[in-house]
Amino acid sequence: MFVVVSAFCLLCGRIGLEQLYSYYISNDETFGVIFWDLRLPRLIAAALIGASLSISGVVFQAMFQNPLVSPNILGVASGAGFGAVLCILFSFGAFGISLGAFVGGVVAVSLAYLLGHFTNKNSKLMLVLSSIIISALFDALISLAKYTADTEEKLPSIVYWLMGSLSSANWGDLAILAPISLFGVAVLVAMGWKINILALSGEHAIFLGQGRVLGMIVVLIATLVTSASICVGGIVGWVGLLVPHIARLIYGANHAVLVPMSAVLGAMFLMLADTFARSISTAEIPLSIITAIIGAPSIAIIMIKKAKRWF
Repeated sequence: MFVVVSAFCLLCGRIGLEQLYSYYISNDETFGVIFWDLRLPRLIAAALIGASLSISGVVFQAMFQNPLVSPNILGVASGAGFGAVLCILFSFGAFGISLGAFVGGVVAVSLAYLLGHFTNKNSKLMLVLSSIIISALFDALISLAKYTADTEEKLPSIVYWLMGSLSSANWGDLAILAPISLFGVAVLVAMGWKINILALSGEHAIFLGQGRVLGMIVVLIATLVTSASICVGGIVGWVGLLVPHIARLIYGANHAVLVPMSAVLGAMFLMLADTFARSISTAEIPLSIITAIIGAPSIAIIMIKKAKRWF
């Protein structure tokens, strides 16, 4: 048991083997706090968020037939950010901030969908344009909130949350994230073979018996798991854009295989990124910085190799 627990703690944080052994032998209570209250919930949260963002990226890239689409395409990141910023301004606790982020993400996507529906309900392009408009609106509201925030207390909290971090992840956060994430990932994995059909043009999908309603259900589930991920970990970019391409290079374009493997690789990727974020320096680096440093060059290399296939 000690070997298993030690492996988890060494993976999940910056703690040496001698220090770990000392904690375990001399103070079981301290060891329990480190493992059960700090490391384990953070590790599980990283795995769930990585899997959710990656599987959402695969779905959105298939639905919008665009390899450069990320889970934030429908404005969920901007809406969730504004919801969290409002809760921080009004001094809500961690649970309130998470709930506000989730509600904000759902509201933003709903507004984008309604605007796209009233403009042209059959056009994916109009849905994307509507999402850009809604994202710009919520980004402006976030900037306004930052401008009016107290520079001593509120503004640093807002900026740090928007940069993404799992430093405050706990079992209460997992109570929000786990049910939505596990349900959404399981449903999308089960529907992997249907996503192959939905990735075709609208006419082909309808001809093969997969209509618009199914497509909207898939997009809704992907949006919900993205919102749940953002409400716990903040805005973590590049995971949902990079990991699907890595999975596609390894396993091919069959979504029956691509969807579950993207979830697995995404969980592993974010667990490692979170470990680097808190281990590189004494001051923890925001998670989105690590994912961007890894993701941007990787996507550039993939673009150079595959650009002719994309466009």
